[in-house]
Amino acid sequence: MKSSILALLGGAATALAAVRGFNYASQGQDYDGFLSQFKTAASLAGADDFTSARLYTMIQEGTTNTPISAIKAAIDSKTTLLLGLWASEDEATFENEITALKSAISTYGSDFADLVVGISVGSEDLYRISPIGIAAGSGVGQTPDVLVKYIGKVRDAIKGTALSSTPVGHVDTWNVYVNETNAEVISNCDFLGLDEYPYYQTTDENSIDNAGNLFFEAYDKVAAVAGGKPIWVTEAGWPTSGPKSNLAEASVENAETFWQTVACELEHRGVDFWWYILADAGASPSFGVSENGKPLYNLACNATSGFKNSTSSSTTSASGNSTATSTASGSHTSHASTNGTVTTKSGSGSATGTGSGSTSTVIETASAGGSGSGSGSGSSSGSGSGSGSKASAGTGASATSTGATAPYTGAASKLEGSIAGLAVVAGVAAFAL
Repeated sequence: MKSSILALLGGAATALAAVRGFNYASQGQDYDGFLSQFKTAASLAGADDFTSARLYTMIQEGTTNTPISAIKAAIDSKTTLLLGLWASEDEATFENEITALKSAISTYGSDFADLVVGISVGSEDLYRISPIGIAAGSGVGQTPDVLVKYIGKVRDAIKGTALSSTPVGHVDTWNVYVNETNAEVISNCDFLGLDEYPYYQTTDENSIDNAGNLFFEAYDKVAAVAGGKPIWVTEAGWPTSGPKSNLAEASVENAETFWQTVACELEHRGVDFWWYILADAGASPSFGVSENGKPLYNLACNATSGFKNSTSSSTTSASGNSTATSTASGSHTSHASTNGTVTTKSGSGSATGTGSGSTSTVIETASAGGSGSGSGSGSSSGSGSGSGSKASAGTGASATSTGATAPYTGAASKLEGSIAGLAVVAGVAAFAL
């Protein structure tokens, strides 16, 4: 991504220009709905530069391969796009995603292509084929080799088009990124999308005071295996209301603290990120940052915002038990769930970090047995012809697994319960199209 230096209004601090936006569900959405949300995001007090949208599918709900109406809404509102192609059904379904992508290119041309900042092939697919995901009956996932093949298909589809130079990557949890069996996916990506929610890390010290540490430990774990490739934060947030999740309390005050700590730090560092979520009235927990077009808390970053402790470490034991369901009308109906006890290979490793203010450097070494770490997180969002996503990520220096219970229900933007932490061999995440 191209970056430039931007002066922060009212302060001497500077921030690297980056893409900032929100996740958008597709279930029940049409052109008017997308356009209204994009315009709201673009004019939101304190966050009026959040003019990007992350999508999970190229296909409009209720159709076989018609391009999603969010594209036309993005063109009409000058909203940039992180496109998504759903990859966890069969190859014929993925070919429909490719068809919709090609159709969007031919229909909208440069008006569309100029707004696309990246293309994500799949979302949390690797979790669903992990041992815990299979044991839990979490639904259809995808193997690393198939994801690599699909990434190649996308590159072939955009070759010679206005999107030919667009970065192509994948979205998953940190736990699967650090699993060496998934290294081929990383090597074939131009960027790595990361989902991370300390609110759900119920086996860690996940109070709001430690949330920044948990978040950036997870981020740094992915950075250690990314080979210098950019890491885009594709989901993060803190609920304004909802149940207590271990030490994490949902409140407007804590949501603002998390925003000021994490979102503002990402802004200072120039990291591309898509927050979860613009609005989700009626959800529990509720992660929406706005209601009726008005922010629920201060979204403006200043010289005092950001992560103040860039050196941290933790040791955790982790577990996870979750369920997710989603359905969609039209040509796609999918169901996904996870409902198992985490078991994991033991691991060892170490991590040290130094830094302050808006920068940090982390060096990580691991033994041949692998580096173990644990804690998890989750979210829900709708996409494609379906809805619901759950992400899990973790932090720490070493981890083992024990049993825990964490119910989850995802449908568009509805989430219940909590997701406990997990260890290095698999991340707890489920998304159903």
